[in-house]
Amino acid sequence: MKISRRKSNLEEKAKSDNGIINSWLAEHGDGAIDRLVKKNLAIANKIQEILTSKQMKAVELADLMNKQKSEVSKWLSGQHTFTMRTITAIENALNCDIVHVEPRVHNVYFTTYVRHESMSKVEDDYVFEDSAYTGEFKSA
Repeated sequence: MKISRRKSNLEEKAKSDNGIINSWLAEHGDGAIDRLVKKNLAIANKIQEILTSKQMKAVELADLMNKQKSEVSKWLSGQHTFTMRTITAIENALNCDIVHVEPRVHNVYFTTYVRHESMSKVEDDYVFEDSAYTGEFKSA
């Protein structure tokens, strides 16, 4: 198939513009924005996985949440910056976690030595080692 010279020139210009944009982003881009985009895409993919596992469609999620189908479609495309409020509303509608944050647990380890009266040597002492959860959570 023959491509017109005009169309060929437009495609070349688009490729060079894309190269310029990528070069500029590599040089001046913000790492935080890049990280935000990646996390939004990961959340959108997680929501899609949950919908697939529950054999649901985006339309059904929209109906559950009383949202427009176009809004849910935007969420699933990864073009939406999710807020915790939106994520929590989606989690409530789907009855599962999208984002799971594990609390930091502080364990206390201790060793207990028990000496029986019938034993006279220190070598024969029993040693018990265990750990106990202190019940404190520390945020990340």
